[in-house]
Amino acid sequence: MYNSKCDLDSFQVDIMIDPQKKSASNSVRLFDQLIAERTGLAPIATQACLHPTALPERLSKLKPLVAYEQSVLCNPSEHLTFYCAVAYGSLTDAFILTQRNAAVRRIESSTNPISKTLLTKHSTGERWISVGISHLTTSRQHMACPVVTAKAIPGGWSIRGNVPWVTAASASEALVIAACDSERHCDQYLFYIPMDSGSVTCQPSMDLLALTESHTCEVLLDGVELSQKELLHGPSENVLSVSQSSGAGGLQTTALALGLAACIIDRIDDKAQAIESIGIFALQFANRWREIFDRMILASNPKTNSVDTAKLRKDANDLTLRVAQAYLAIEKGAGYLAHSDASRWIREAMFFLVWSCPQTIAKEHLCDLSHFHSLVEP
Repeated sequence: MYNSKCDLDSFQVDIMIDPQKKSASNSVRLFDQLIAERTGLAPIATQACLHPTALPERLSKLKPLVAYEQSVLCNPSEHLTFYCAVAYGSLTDAFILTQRNAAVRRIESSTNPISKTLLTKHSTGERWISVGISHLTTSRQHMACPVVTAKAIPGGWSIRGNVPWVTAASASEALVIAACDSERHCDQYLFYIPMDSGSVTCQPSMDLLALTESHTCEVLLDGVELSQKELLHGPSENVLSVSQSSGAGGLQTTALALGLAACIIDRIDDKAQAIESIGIFALQFANRWREIFDRMILASNPKTNSVDTAKLRKDANDLTLRVAQAYLAIEKGAGYLAHSDASRWIREAMFFLVWSCPQTIAKEHLCDLSHFHSLVEP
């Protein structure tokens, strides 16, 4: 018998391991917590599209999830739990759904009279819609000029530029995109752009490190002419803030990270049924997951302002990255094969270092990776 001491996300755990002794490991099954008392969620959350498939076919299979999401939109905590459960089954599916939801919510918060018609048009998932707004937040911020501009013309605007990241664009009927005024760059707009315009071109889908099946690509806008009826928001100096509707909002990324983490932790727990010595790791990872999940649910309450959402996002990212690497360490060589679950989860976990990751959180990750916290100004 020997002693081992390890630090799991600030948990100090003393482990007594006896190689000669086996006892039943207590299951920690996080998926059961996600679907508990949610009878409608369980069957659709387990029908994930994990394998490569044509985009229209994938979107068609997401229709039941769209319907369920519509039923929980008014309940932020249930909405976040929904995203956790979907990401548990397929991070790609969950990501695609967040982009559709982001587009619909921007339409919902618009004062344009046509917004009600657009909401009806896109509410069921029959007519897909996506969003391209990252160039106002995290993408292409180093560029001297805005990458998408709106120039005033008689009766409306002419939109030009490259929208850098648009998910499921090639199968979408319309996009909600952001643009900066061509003369006054601080003035920003959100427009509804039908994809059947000859001035809209989808580039080939990007070969990403993970989530390639989301068919994310760059969309080129070559003088798309829009009228007042396609203007959803603006001009405003911070159009994304003024167009933000109520609901889960920016916590969705945290929810997806926790969904992926829960999937991996449950698999570690499965392994622990045969390899008792790793049971303590599954237990402590699960405890940490529940603590972060509970903080996320607390943060979703509009009456609560005690939760630091940036730290919450950072903690969710950290946990997801750690459990993915832990599973690889458990799987050893089998996990290092390119098409193993361990390999896929490692790559998917890396997604949270780049997707909607504000500079403050990115800097925290860099400090962790470099151990340079003492050299970075607060």
